[in-house]
Amino acid sequence: MIHFTSTQIETWIGAFFWPFVRVLAMLSLAPVFSMGSLPTMVRVGLAVLIAVAIAPALPAMPPVQFGTATAWMLLLQQLLVGGAIGLSMTLILSAVMFAGSVIGLQMGMGFATLFDPVQGVQVTSLASFLNMVTMLLFLAVNGHLILLAVIARSFTLLPVAPNLGLAAQTWLTLAQQGGSAIFSLGLALAAPVIGVLLIANLGLGVLTKLAPQLNLFAVGFPMFFIMGFLALYLVMPVMQNVVQHLVDVGLSLSGQVLQQGGACCSAAGARHG
Repeated sequence: MIHFTSTQIETWIGAFFWPFVRVLAMLSLAPVFSMGSLPTMVRVGLAVLIAVAIAPALPAMPPVQFGTATAWMLLLQQLLVGGAIGLSMTLILSAVMFAGSVIGLQMGMGFATLFDPVQGVQVTSLASFLNMVTMLLFLAVNGHLILLAVIARSFTLLPVAPNLGLAAQTWLTLAQQGGSAIFSLGLALAAPVIGVLLIANLGLGVLTKLAPQLNLFAVGFPMFFIMGFLALYLVMPVMQNVVQHLVDVGLSLSGQVLQQGGACCSAAGARHG
């Protein structure tokens, strides 16, 4: 008769449980997978499948007795690391939402707001449309597969160990780099359309000087609509390259976060040693 010790059983369970928790945390904050319209059970089932697929190729997990303080520390580490990876990509792709909001306000579409199920906030219809296009292009450029590769690589850079994994400096870097990327990349995306609308504004100002009796609202509102959508029509063919660049920036940010976390773990291990 075959007998198993409790340590062996906990080791076998941990080999799949810790990757599952980290993957689930990543999916809960990653683009596309964090959509409110995606059922929670689907997200959990997907995390189970991914954990089962990548577990054999991961480093050996430490034997931990469930219910102890060490187990809770490991659980918190997986949540923080997985959440940081998903949040890195989400922050960068939010630049498109910011650009769409700026363009929509400049076109006079501030009144046309709706609830975006992806972000869970009220946004202009144009921002919601651009965000939907970005999510589709994110899948088209295999951004979801890149995230899976990053989460698998994270077990080498940040192995499962009884520490938080990410120091305060790491979260500060994530906030600074992510915030600056949203603003700079968002303005860069909106710049062509804003430039066209600025020229239209200048032309409308000259026109009102030449014809003061002209109804500014009746002429300007349709003109901003036409010029704005014409500029968007010219920009749309390069959206795939834009999303590819955003994915590369998000990948670089997540790699920087993991490297800083790995350096912190190495320093903590050296102090304990």
